[in-house]
Amino acid sequence: MTRTPPRLAKAKPARPARGKFYLTYPKKLVKEPLIYLMTKKFDLVFNVRSASVSEEIGIIALELDGRPEEIEAAVDWFREQGVTVEPIEKNVIE
Repeated sequence: MTRTPPRLAKAKPARPARGKFYLTYPKKLVKEPLIYLMTKKFDLVFNVRSASVSEEIGIIALELDGRPEEIEAAVDWFREQGVTVEPIEKNVIE
């Protein structure tokens, strides 16, 4: 009698998530293409909802869509670069 091997449960893909953040760039980072670099490093889709950038400071409202762990890693990466990242708690930019 041959036994049928048990079926392995397929891993469910992580549900897509959306994170909304304010990014504040200090003067020394204003001209750096950090959002572009983030897209090369992480598998995320971004949407700039608003931005105010001068030679002194940059403030950007950014949405990130993708796997939760990718969003978290991207936020950590922005902070490592020197960007202040704050979550947008309410749907202020909708």
